[in-house]
Amino acid sequence: MSFLNSLQQVVAGVTSSVTSLSLSPKRFPFGRENSSGSGGGGDVSTPPPGPPHHHYQTRPGGSPNPRLGPKLVPTPGAAGGAAPRPQGRGKSFMNNMMQPPPMQQQQQPVRKERERRPLPVLQCGDRYTYWPEYDPSQNWVSEQDNGWLEQFTTLGWRHSEALRTLKASGRQGSRDIAPETLASIRRNEFRPSKAEMEALYVEVLYTVFHKVGAQQGDKREHTEDLPRYAQAAFHIDPQDHARLQAVAQEEKPPILVLNLVVVEAENLEAKDPNGFSDPYCMMGIIPEHPGSSLQSSGSVNSAGSRGSSRQNSVDSFSDPYCMLGIQPAMQQGLPGSPRDVYGIAQGSPPPDSPRVRQQVSLSSRSSCETEGENDLERSGSCESPKPFSKESLRKHHSMARLNLDCLKTPDARLDSPREKLKKRPSFRLSFKRKPAEPKKERVEHRDSLSNAIPAKIIRATSVKPHTLNPRWSEKFRLDIDDINYDILHLDIWDHDDESSVFDVVSKLNEVKGVKGLGRFFKQIAQSARAGGGQDDFLGCVNVPLQDIPSTGLDKWYPLEGRSLRSNIQGQIHLKMWLSTREDRGTSEEEAWVEVRQHDQIITIFLLHELAKYKDDTMSWDGELSAAAEAILHQHAIQGDLTPLQQAICRWTAAARTHTHKPLDHRVLHRLLMAVHDLWDTETLSKEEEEMLADSYTNFLEHSLTEVRRHRDVFPTPSKTHAIRLDALLRCLALLAESRSYWKVCPFHKEVRGEVVAAVKKGAIEWYDRHREASISTGGDVALESLANLALHLTLDLQAGHDYYDHAFASTALKIPYVALNYKIFEKVLSEDTLKVLTIIQMDEDIESEVWQMCSVLRDLELNKEAPHYFPHCSTAPFVLYLALAEFSRYQEHVPAGERRALLLGTVWPHFMPFVSRWVDVTCYRVLCRIRIAILTDRVANTGEPVQYTTSAVDTTSCFYHVKTFWRHLAWPDPCSSYTMLVKMIESMSGAADYYVYLLQQRLHTLATDTQEDERAQQLCITVNNMEHVRHSLTLLREELQIDQVTQILDRQDPRGSGTTYTDHVTSLLLAGLANLDSKIAGSMSPVADKMRQELQKDVFHLAWSPDSLPAEEAVRPLLERLYASLATYSAALLKNNLDRLLHLLWLAVLNALTEQIGKDTDEKQEAFFVRLYDALRLLREFFHAHGRGLDNSTLMGEEYSFLERQLRLHKTPTDSLIEAYHLERLLEQERTEATEYGSLFVRVYFNHDSLCVEVLQARNVIPLDPNGFSDPFVVIELLPKRLFPGSGPQQTNVHKKTLHPLFDECFEFPASLESCQAEGAMILFTLMDHDVITCNDFGGEAFLSLNTIPGVASSASVDNFHGLKPIELNLMFQKDPENIILKVLETRTNDKMAMDFVKKQKERIAKPT
Repeated sequence: MSFLNSLQQVVAGVTSSVTSLSLSPKRFPFGRENSSGSGGGGDVSTPPPGPPHHHYQTRPGGSPNPRLGPKLVPTPGAAGGAAPRPQGRGKSFMNNMMQPPPMQQQQQPVRKERERRPLPVLQCGDRYTYWPEYDPSQNWVSEQDNGWLEQFTTLGWRHSEALRTLKASGRQGSRDIAPETLASIRRNEFRPSKAEMEALYVEVLYTVFHKVGAQQGDKREHTEDLPRYAQAAFHIDPQDHARLQAVAQEEKPPILVLNLVVVEAENLEAKDPNGFSDPYCMMGIIPEHPGSSLQSSGSVNSAGSRGSSRQNSVDSFSDPYCMLGIQPAMQQGLPGSPRDVYGIAQGSPPPDSPRVRQQVSLSSRSSCETEGENDLERSGSCESPKPFSKESLRKHHSMARLNLDCLKTPDARLDSPREKLKKRPSFRLSFKRKPAEPKKERVEHRDSLSNAIPAKIIRATSVKPHTLNPRWSEKFRLDIDDINYDILHLDIWDHDDESSVFDVVSKLNEVKGVKGLGRFFKQIAQSARAGGGQDDFLGCVNVPLQDIPSTGLDKWYPLEGRSLRSNIQGQIHLKMWLSTREDRGTSEEEAWVEVRQHDQIITIFLLHELAKYKDDTMSWDGELSAAAEAILHQHAIQGDLTPLQQAICRWTAAARTHTHKPLDHRVLHRLLMAVHDLWDTETLSKEEEEMLADSYTNFLEHSLTEVRRHRDVFPTPSKTHAIRLDALLRCLALLAESRSYWKVCPFHKEVRGEVVAAVKKGAIEWYDRHREASISTGGDVALESLANLALHLTLDLQAGHDYYDHAFASTALKIPYVALNYKIFEKVLSEDTLKVLTIIQMDEDIESEVWQMCSVLRDLELNKEAPHYFPHCSTAPFVLYLALAEFSRYQEHVPAGERRALLLGTVWPHFMPFVSRWVDVTCYRVLCRIRIAILTDRVANTGEPVQYTTSAVDTTSCFYHVKTFWRHLAWPDPCSSYTMLVKMIESMSGAADYYVYLLQQRLHTLATDTQEDERAQQLCITVNNMEHVRHSLTLLREELQIDQVTQILDRQDPRGSGTTYTDHVTSLLLAGLANLDSKIAGSMSPVADKMRQELQKDVFHLAWSPDSLPAEEAVRPLLERLYASLATYSAALLKNNLDRLLHLLWLAVLNALTEQIGKDTDEKQEAFFVRLYDALRLLREFFHAHGRGLDNSTLMGEEYSFLERQLRLHKTPTDSLIEAYHLERLLEQERTEATEYGSLFVRVYFNHDSLCVEVLQARNVIPLDPNGFSDPFVVIELLPKRLFPGSGPQQTNVHKKTLHPLFDECFEFPASLESCQAEGAMILFTLMDHDVITCNDFGGEAFLSLNTIPGVASSASVDNFHGLKPIELNLMFQKDPENIILKVLETRTNDKMAMDFVKKQKERIAKPT
């Protein structure tokens, strides 16, 4: 519902209630109203149909302005004298707005009686919005001093723009790594000599010609491309290729070796009564030539079918299986395992035996080695056991050749195991291992076993007692004659009795050749079927060697039986791979050569791959071509390189290449991780450790160089560079925690410390690169150079925070990149800043001089010329300050405990003189601008009724620049900041006061013949300007962030009491605002003074209107005059200014009403006060204007409260006033604590429809007789009398000559419980002094509320009366002779009740002492 709609409803209700009176307008003619015309209805202009909207107003151009509300047009003649009522149709929009729209006007019959018009309502628009505080288009005043204030305000904007410019230029120029940067960190390329290249090429060709293992998948497709790829990688021409190829083909082929690891078995068959077995394995390589077959016919080979010759009938085949064991040389006592038996059976011929010399070549093909790794056996793990060291392998190979020859000579039978065992009939064989021995003894024992066993014949594992899932993890090496036909055969047996194994193994020396080996296995099988032996067969496995790929096999094989009738279960886990022993005339002890060659070959292949990428080598993903991988794989197999050696070679080759052809650090991290994961699997030789140490050292040195120059090597804002830096740091972090690094480089420094040192050194170098030589010159140039340097540092920290910090902090290095760089930059920057600020000499303090000039300017009249005084204040220190403040924001990344050591905190005090000078000079400059703004003032063309001039915006623009620049400064020290804030508050308050003073001075100079409307318009514009400036000051607390500073200081204040910093600043602000409020009100007071006389006339007519005239009609002339007088001001004033004017007029109306009440009081009737009371309510509603005028707190002030109470009391009946007076005294009784008139003790209770009052005693009664005593007695009355009509007053006996009478009397009054519970029910105790001749004297009175006595408050009867506690009542006198109720009653001279009551109460007024 709109404002006017609600107004119309209110007025319609008032109108309907008044129309019934049918009053004639001739009964009370108004002098200002034209009584001509027919009826009151013709006096009212008819509004247009439809409800008018109070926001509608037409602009000068004709367009509506909904924000400002309706425009109020003053009634003709309102400026001077009474305003005649408008005639005919409405001539103004406001007159139409005053009337409610006619409801169904066409159908409504014409009334002959006069219709009452609604009362005028004050129209107040929403004018809370102020004009802009700063208008960039108004620059004429700022041009007079060359924009001095704007120079400081724009420092913050220029600072932000400089940051954006530097950041944009950095983005455009740092996408790629500069070529000179790469050249500065690049090292010499790896370039072997021609002879070394040819030797490596021959090695590669030899590797290709003697490939090992079955080719699977796409590897077969690259077989023919390998020589071609090698020729391209080594850059060999065709002639040299043919020559070197012939050299490689002349070399002897290598000897193949099968590496077998028996890991574990599971789900074996239980052979023992206890439900378990004692399994062990026996294995060997069976040569299978074309035309012969040793494969079991009743089972399917686990490795698959070998050809059609193996698919004959079952009757054409045997059931072969293997048994193997190791027996060392004869020792005292029992041997611990089958290998001991084999050692005894083997024996050793003399070193100079001729058969030894004859069979050297054969022995080189039949080497054996047993590696039952004790550590893996104890752990029971199924992982691959540790590989052999090359020294042990070479020693084993030489001894194995001698043992194999001894086995084949006839002289060896003399020392056969059977002959040796016959010499010791008490010897019993056992497969059980001996207890663990020291490591050295185990190594010697293993070597002795290796020297005693012919690997070609048979091998055996240890026995695992009482298990169906044995775990061996034992390794064996077996030489291969022909990989295309040889088969690995493995049997699993359950060990039951040592003698059975002895009988079988003792026949080892009877084996001769391949056919003898076959008969040996067949004899074992037949013995097992016949039950001659006690070892039970658990299964076997046959694996064709030609199916083993070069990468090896790691799989589970199902166990097979000897025939289709065999019931076999379980499976066994085997690991197998192929290797070679070269027979090229070179020494086996030169295994280091193989590692070095592998490293060099990888390097050559890597350079060949990188040549495809030209200068973009970092795009290489780390994968070599398939041909290169095939060659390297074959070279590793044929060179018997372990996985760790291969990983080291790949790492060293990549790290070496990275120093001159940069690689992606993610590739390097993968290679380094491979070395880290394989490090604990084996040990390296001294040469290999030295190679790895050199690689680590060179890589670390190169990486630290990259870290030191990471801003150039990994420029921002490239995400690719950030990823590469992260990979580099992960490489360094992995190196820091790698056991291989500390093993081969035990004397190197900690990696993290080296990285931190590199970052620090890089920060210093970067700072020196951007530091300009002009810093040492001093002056503003040095300050600006330092500011530019600080901006560069800030951008570097920002880039580090966005791109580098995560990489440094997320790795295991945990380096706080931003904090580390900030501390370095902060130290050197603070030192340079202190040097420059020390060189700059500040002028002498000009504060007193500036404030003296300000005083001169304030006293100078407006029409006189201002003095030429322009103190200097440079912007260069503030440019540097803002740059340092921006830089210091990154100190939040520094731990709180380390911030105290920062030097930048000592720099801020050196800027304090510059800030103080700026405040002083700004104060004078603002006053000068205000003076120029007043002299060049003009009305702003806004097209709205509420107008202002340009000087107001010019003045607030000065405040805006000051506040903006202070916010840009963000001064860090609260103490000095508080000093500057107080100074600025005083300066801006003084400037606002100076502006108001100049406006008032100009207002007083208006010509006396100025039109009244023009003078009013000038006044509205002037006070609007004042209010706009005052409003700008109200924003100081928030925009200067004063509370933040004062609260910090209040918390730090050790006093903890007295005036706080917040109170002091608040008092300054309030004092400045109060000063402006009083001056604005003073500028508007002439308007109120001029209207006061007319208002008094209207109030007089209101007060002395006929009693028959309703209050609405009686107050109408006053409201119409107020409406007409405020029409111009309500449309042209800001809300606060209109409220000030309304408040002045409201006070004038209240004073006029108060004067009318005080005149001729005796002649006034009750209707007089009723009319004024109702008129006061209507006036309050007019000034409130439905919430758009004065607020209720302002309207209902002290003056209104006093007047409203007077009128309310005057229209109240006498008995009600007496009750109100008694209630006041009762409340005063409850508040009083003084006993200056003595006290009275009573006991009161209600019991059985009667009120019992016991007057006990009185103390310290005032003496009222000349003898210094009194004759006191007490009168008891129940009040108000309307509640107790049948209870008259009662009194006690008189006690002579005493001040402490003891009455002890009880009185009973008839009363009902409802009467006692009624509001205002009380007892009045009056103490009197009895006189015989004269009237009794008043000695004090006391009041007691009946609502709280026993029996009334609890609604229960009282049984024990004497147990009630006495009540002490302090006796009172009336100390307010001007009591308003008594004054009102005193005016009622014709009312006997009122006169008697006043007379009685006057006797009870205390006499002044």
